[in-house]
Amino acid sequence: MKNLLLTLMLGAAAAPAAMAQARAGGNMSSKDYTGGAVTDSRNTGFGIKGGYNLTNLYGSGKGLFNPDYLNAFHGGIYGQFGFNQVSSLQVELLYTRKGYTANFAGGAYNESQRTTRLNYLQLPILYVANFTKNLSFHIGPQVSLLTNARVYDQDLALSAGGFNSLDYGAVAGFEGRVGPARIGVRYDLGLGNVYKDGVSVKYGNNTVANLTNTNLHNQTFQVYLGLGFTQ
Repeated sequence: MKNLLLTLMLGAAAAPAAMAQARAGGNMSSKDYTGGAVTDSRNTGFGIKGGYNLTNLYGSGKGLFNPDYLNAFHGGIYGQFGFNQVSSLQVELLYTRKGYTANFAGGAYNESQRTTRLNYLQLPILYVANFTKNLSFHIGPQVSLLTNARVYDQDLALSAGGFNSLDYGAVAGFEGRVGPARIGVRYDLGLGNVYKDGVSVKYGNNTVANLTNTNLHNQTFQVYLGLGFTQ
């Protein structure tokens, strides 16, 4: 997956030149945005967005938890600035829930007791390439700050749960526009470790895993709706 994201980033970097060359060979009405100035195009504006997360863990320590995906959510605001009719930069501030539902041998815990919910403030910084007037590709880095953790139906102090408060990674996806409305899909790949090294993971008063030199990262599939306003 990391190699795929790297390939997508390289492709996105080459996209503006390819699209500009295509425009030189003829008019592309699908990208004829309203207004001649960059800041008058549909590539510049702001809005709100929110949607559904399907989130889980990946990494070498995944087998300790045998986790299932967790149904969660995200929402927030974004601002977008167009460099030209094809390329733009989009910055978002999102409140997003990640986590997982563990499956331990013997079924000693019910689902609510096995669920770990991690709430982050997330800042994606995305390059946006417009393929057509209504379809674009988004890719870029993101950084997240853990604000709250809920394990075994209890809110935990981050230090008590052994969680790293900072996460970082990469985001890639596609978005379609219909008037001011947006609909999109994304993959959010976490690269920072969810847990600190040497942590004993507990559910209630019971230790279920001891993490030493173990890599565990967030991964999230997103579907979202948004409402945008051009300047």
